Amino acid sequence: MRFKLDFIIDRSELNADYRRCILSFIKNALSNSVNGNLLERFYKDTNTKDFSWAMIVAKPQFTKEKFQFADNKFSLFFSTDDRMQSGMYLMLAFLNQKNKRYPAEEGNYFTLKNIVQLDQKEIKGTKVRFATMPGSSLVVREHDRETNRDIYYSCEDEGYADRLEQALKTQAEMAGLPETSVESIKLHSVAGRKIVVKYYGIYLDATIADFTVSGENKILQYFYQNGVCSRRSSGFGMLEILEEG
Repeated sequence: MRFKLDFIIDRSELNADYRRCILSFIKNALSNSVNGNLLERFYKDTNTKDFSWAMIVAKPQFTKEKFQFADNKFSLFFSTDDRMQSGMYLMLAFLNQKNKRYPAEEGNYFTLKNIVQLDQKEIKGTKVRFATMPGSSLVVREHDRETNRDIYYSCEDEGYADRLEQALKTQAEMAGLPETSVESIKLHSVAGRKIVVKYYGIYLDATIADFTVSGENKILQYFYQNGVCSRRSSGFGMLEILEEG
């Protein structure tokens, strides 16, 4: 399922680390729906979230501390897996937040005004050219067990294509897809632009990407609906389809 949330905001700016504020809004919506059971459904322990989102604004500008845009509105685009009815649960939670002012920071507030369900494409082939949605990017991450630190890679790093392909296979494997299906995943090309994103107080490398991948169509559909790579539920990895072939 795909849907869009439209907001108005008192001042057309957020903190440069704006994902923290949006995640706070999402968790608040879940905690105030179905007696709070939805928050546990999505955020209990370290459960993998089966949704991704991207924020769209007009004429975005970043400074070290601020994320500013052209007018007093923004939209969040969500994409979710259909298998566990996550889209329905999220929409239910957000519907309960319509027309309620939510605090951002320094006396700034935003208000959800509209929710629109969007068309979702069905992938029928075995090869797709994807691109990250406007407002989204890919986070390719490796965890160093010795130092207990995360290492982030961008398209400017040597071996990025191999790391991206492995990240896709690892994601499919963790989703419980069959081993033969996982092994069918092959990255054919990737192009992109490196960006540096502030996320929970740290700066991480990410990529605005255009890439072509093949595999079983159910896996490609899974990537399209869930997003790809790391930090998907934190506003990264949401995809659009450029072409099938």
